[in-house]
Amino acid sequence: MPAETYGLVSLLPAFLAIVLTLATRQVLMSLFAGIWIGSTILVGWNPIAGAARSLQFVIANVTDSFNSTILLFTFLIGAMLGMVFLSGGMSALANRIASRIKTRRQAEVGTSLLGMLIFVDSYASTMITGSVMRPITDKFDISREKLAYLLDSTTAPTASIAVVSTWLGFEVGLIKQQFDAVGVQADPFVVFLQSIPFRFYSLLALALVFVVVLAGWDFGPMQRAERRARDEGKLVGDDSTPLIETQEDDIETPDHVDPRWWYFAAPIVALVAVTAFGLFYSGGILEGRSVVDSLSNAATGKAILWGAFAGCATILAILAGHARIDLDDVDDSIFEGFKMVMFPIAILSLAWSIGAVSQALGVGAYVSGVAEGIITPTILPMIIFLSAMIISFSIGTSWGTMSILFPVAVPLAASLSAPFDITIAAILTGSLFGDHCSPISDTTVLSSMFAASDHVDHVNTQIPYALLAGSIATVLFLAAGMGMNVWAVLVGGVIVLVLGAYVLSEHLTVPKVAFFDS
Repeated sequence: MPAETYGLVSLLPAFLAIVLTLATRQVLMSLFAGIWIGSTILVGWNPIAGAARSLQFVIANVTDSFNSTILLFTFLIGAMLGMVFLSGGMSALANRIASRIKTRRQAEVGTSLLGMLIFVDSYASTMITGSVMRPITDKFDISREKLAYLLDSTTAPTASIAVVSTWLGFEVGLIKQQFDAVGVQADPFVVFLQSIPFRFYSLLALALVFVVVLAGWDFGPMQRAERRARDEGKLVGDDSTPLIETQEDDIETPDHVDPRWWYFAAPIVALVAVTAFGLFYSGGILEGRSVVDSLSNAATGKAILWGAFAGCATILAILAGHARIDLDDVDDSIFEGFKMVMFPIAILSLAWSIGAVSQALGVGAYVSGVAEGIITPTILPMIIFLSAMIISFSIGTSWGTMSILFPVAVPLAASLSAPFDITIAAILTGSLFGDHCSPISDTTVLSSMFAASDHVDHVNTQIPYALLAGSIATVLFLAAGMGMNVWAVLVGGVIVLVLGAYVLSEHLTVPKVAFFDS
């Protein structure tokens, strides 16, 4: 059956998984339920055959070359963190940073800035920032939900617009592919740069972080979480289960070791440096390609895998050579590191699978088809942005959403003579919205993981912030489509964002609103 004929039903698997996750807080079972119902639809509503098809989806996605690389990368990150915990290096660095941080606000600003500074890769940024800043935010009784929000709303939005990152090659590659297909002669990288001012959601999400942090204007469920942490000292709720359960305190540093801050810094530098080198090397920079061409052709999965392996090798050499720690203890710490990432790996595997099921049902084609029926050049950017929001929320992957929409949106923009920079920006930034709202998003999972937050609590507390930025961005895309100056539109959007955050902090209070409470 062609995917296009499933229509509205194509939204059912993701909708079911999301509702069950928020209602029961059982992420794995909810995700598999979504996979099963989608597979059952695909095999003609036979539940037994649907169960068998579900397992095929999981196997196919776990064994996919890029996905298996990401899983191995996550295992290596777990091993590296386990060894870093054993060395005491993270505590030493956190203590060093903490000595310069005196207030909650400084801790939140420091977390936000670090998340933006490590822009080479959103996964690496989330891992590093969460691991370094969690002990510091804990010290100042900042809720784990707030830490997860700061990670999720600074790492991916920054990496997606950075001119040197793992995202750049993918995004420019998609632009080039469609320009070639429709015969457009424009330079894909130049259009990428021109699209940055129109990335309204990404820019507003970043701005909202600093508005909330500097002004202290929390609202909705986040306000409740912050009051709980500040007034009761409870970093997570009583009924919450942190996504990553093993903490640094569970791996004891031997008494003879004098922890050094560079025990943590050295493997992280190795990870980032080797990842950056891997991106350029695999992209062919030694063969004479330009920086942009190298990033566009880079093997992203291999690069981050090389980086993670280099980080593991570096900390292993430190433990065995400088810290003189027994190899049996090192082996135990690696195993503890593996345990830390087992649950997130299971979620990632099922999240990829339900995304594949949704795509097989044709959710992208359905949403795009509905949008095409009401599009005019003026509202094209807004419609594309809304389509990207819905698709990314449904399948839980920004890159997957980009892959779905580019072959539809770019030819449509060409046929309507609409500006490519606004259209492309609408795809790229709209795809991030689902990452911030959907519990089946990989970056949302990783933010929960490295903040040691309950995953459902992270989703609950972040949704109001994402909806505020997304709602304003929708209006800005309409204004931009009408031909208004982008900088005037952006400034106006920031002003509305500040006013909106203030009003919500005053009126969207804890007793009145409780999003998705179970």
